[in-house]
Amino acid sequence: MNIIPKPLHCVVKEHTIKLGKATKISGDFEQTKKFAKDILGNIDGGEGSELRFLTDEKVPHEGYVFICDKNSKVLTISASGEAGAFYGLMTLKQLLGNDDIIHCADIQDSPKYAYRGFMLDSARHFWSVEKIKQILDIMANLKMNIFHWHLTDDQGWRAEIKKYPLLTEKGCIRKDTPLSLKGYVQKKEPHDGVEYGKGLFYSQEEMKDIVAYAKERHIEVVPEVDMPGHMVAAISCYPNLSCDEKPAEVSNRWGVMDNICCCGKEDVYNFAKDIIDELCEIFTGRFFHIGGDEVPKSRWEKCPRCQAKIKELGLKNENALQGYFNNEIAKYLKSKGKRMIGWNEVLDAQDIMDNDIVAQWWVKRKGDKNEFAWMEKGGKLILSMSSYVYMDHPYNVRPLSKTYSLSAEKLGVMNDSNIFGMEIPQWTEYISKEQKLDMLTFARLIAFAEVCWTDSSKRNYKDFEGRLENMRDYFKTIKCNVCPQKIYRGKVYPKKYFTNALRWNLWRICPNYEFDEMLKMQNTQKN
Repeated sequence: MNIIPKPLHCVVKEHTIKLGKATKISGDFEQTKKFAKDILGNIDGGEGSELRFLTDEKVPHEGYVFICDKNSKVLTISASGEAGAFYGLMTLKQLLGNDDIIHCADIQDSPKYAYRGFMLDSARHFWSVEKIKQILDIMANLKMNIFHWHLTDDQGWRAEIKKYPLLTEKGCIRKDTPLSLKGYVQKKEPHDGVEYGKGLFYSQEEMKDIVAYAKERHIEVVPEVDMPGHMVAAISCYPNLSCDEKPAEVSNRWGVMDNICCCGKEDVYNFAKDIIDELCEIFTGRFFHIGGDEVPKSRWEKCPRCQAKIKELGLKNENALQGYFNNEIAKYLKSKGKRMIGWNEVLDAQDIMDNDIVAQWWVKRKGDKNEFAWMEKGGKLILSMSSYVYMDHPYNVRPLSKTYSLSAEKLGVMNDSNIFGMEIPQWTEYISKEQKLDMLTFARLIAFAEVCWTDSSKRNYKDFEGRLENMRDYFKTIKCNVCPQKIYRGKVYPKKYFTNALRWNLWRICPNYEFDEMLKMQNTQKN
């Protein structure tokens, strides 16, 4: 049946059932019944049919049982909680598509992983509240339950913090934006020469609105404030956060900056806690992401305050100083009822790290066994391996089949009991327009929803692609614009376009000629 993600067990029946605004909606789960009324309210007919929601404590968390009764025209969705009932309803919505009749089926379904995430970078380029709500709606249809919101970086600060108004008065603005990686090493990459970001931030009310909208759809919003690295936008507003305290500008270059927060100063810890205080009032979920990736220690090596802190605490090196910082922030977050997440570089100091911290595994470094050592201690991981799931890469470099193939086993993890879940990130350094965001995001988001939900033993890419194409019209109705099959298969251009000299440039960006080809193909289809 045309359902994504693929259910755990599904038996298709011969008979059909007609549903519509005349369908009786009964039983438990009041919130889900409201969504059901909205869905069926747009469909005529349905007289004599019933959609019944029942509580069944035996059904696994977030799972559902979907049963059609031919004789009584009753469709029953059973679940142990509201989320499972909602996901059963999303399955029904997909089966209905643009019709009022479904082929009946008996379905038993529950997710492989509890954490099924999508990350959006709003720091490099800002996305409207309306666009984010559109993405949340699509996520809900796909049974994804975590929206990781990357709100700050070297190139822009997008979250209103009332105690530090300069962060959104000054820290959200960069003087211009890089256009490509050509000449990057020589610091001569082309820029557009246009100021970006003035007024482009989320007010606290807007962030609360996003959190509430997501919660209704059983999606938890995880804010990310990157620290102690990727903080140039904050340092440009408050230079005392850095080691040398020199004036700085919001970065107008992509990549890794060595101007990081000085972890030898109490001011930095206080600043981080103040940020957490305000954001924890807005983001009511279980998690808070602090980044922690790409933290060059060159300034710490020369900084008398950092060196004094290392000596005072009896730490062995600068990595351990970051580990101490991580622990202090994790401890403070725990006092707020939050669990800290950091990118997997935080594991460089795992010998002193709080075991409750969750590491997000995005990069596999040569000879690095930190992640396996962490799991052996009982530490939890989220899988986001860049070579499989980074969405900003072109389809020629990262075809949809590669994203779909990700599994714990592919990364050498034979026992995934300490895999907390999976997440697919969309970085937006070179994505400034919604059309390009859609092209690079939605096909992968659909594929990844199945990767998170369905056990790898039950997945088959050819079968998935068939369902995706069969459901193309359905996805259009929920404003999920899937790029053409030829594009997501990554076979638009002959190999001569992908010489070794070009591969580095293509690694992090979708080249404009691929995007232009996508538009050309879509226009041809429309005509």
